[in-house]
Amino acid sequence: MKAVVKIAPGPGNIEVQDVPVPTIGPDEVLVAIRGTGICGTDVLLYNWTYRGRSPVYPPIILGHEGAGEVVQVGGQVKGIQVGDRVALEALIGCGKCYFCRRGLTYLCPNWSHLGISFGGTFAEYTAIKASAVRPIPDDVSWEDVAFLEILAVVAHTLERIKVMPGDTVVIVGPGPLGLFHLQAVQAAGASQTIVIGTAGDERRLEVARSLGATHVLDGSRVDAVAAVRGWTSGVGADIVIEAGGTAEAVNQSLRMTRGAGQVALLGFTKQAEFAPLDAVRSCLNIQCVLGGVGRHFEQALRWIQSGQVLGSRLITHRMPLDMAEEGFRAAMNRLAVKVFFEASA
Repeated sequence: MKAVVKIAPGPGNIEVQDVPVPTIGPDEVLVAIRGTGICGTDVLLYNWTYRGRSPVYPPIILGHEGAGEVVQVGGQVKGIQVGDRVALEALIGCGKCYFCRRGLTYLCPNWSHLGISFGGTFAEYTAIKASAVRPIPDDVSWEDVAFLEILAVVAHTLERIKVMPGDTVVIVGPGPLGLFHLQAVQAAGASQTIVIGTAGDERRLEVARSLGATHVLDGSRVDAVAAVRGWTSGVGADIVIEAGGTAEAVNQSLRMTRGAGQVALLGFTKQAEFAPLDAVRSCLNIQCVLGGVGRHFEQALRWIQSGQVLGSRLITHRMPLDMAEEGFRAAMNRLAVKVFFEASA
């Protein structure tokens, strides 16, 4: 089968190869991938700047956002049949630890991860535990449901913060995570949505504008905090969602939130300046969001079925797996919002 393989450590080092179709275990299914997309984590693996919980050992097939059809079922698998349409959960908990027993698999210290710990979705087929596949209805497109994994993270955010009709919501970082949040908060009733990018984000800010953002701006050219204050009569935003993954994005997010407002931090920022006294004096409600679990996937699927939050709206580049190098470069240079690989067996 055709697959995009990270063949060695270091920047780049990917090849489209012909590799054997995976062999499944008794508790696994084999899925023919019908659609998959490049995530920010994939770009970090491409650049070899990924610093996750566990090391990555090339050669490995990349990719963890995807959906497809079940073509083989292990002997111990129940409730899943050949021909089922499924989306894939990327993170698989050990099932035994304190966090897994409480349904918090994203906090499992012994998790395994699709496309990081084992072969991923940038291939014609992938083998995965049956517990990590989620059946999907026939009335949703591969382009939308391929991104269910990242949409589950968005659903987790909206579980932790409460968007009310009339709220002003700022999204710092116009990448895919930020723009999926934009769709979700609009559907939840936000009346004013502000998307903040930086130099190099021009294409992504155009997509934000096309999605109906009230204001978009380049924070490297304009004082974003002052702009948000100006658009909110000096008060600040009701909610700020940080998806920029930089120290400045975190700093801006805290400074542009109104007193007693809500902040959601999602970017993987290693270090940032933070004045606890200012946050306490402003009585900020700060939520840190990571991953999603079953109920978040179900919520995200309802969004897709309703047409309120759709992955297809963010696809700027469609291409076969053979063009993986071009896709990675488009994502890395922020020319793309979502790169969608049409990887059908």
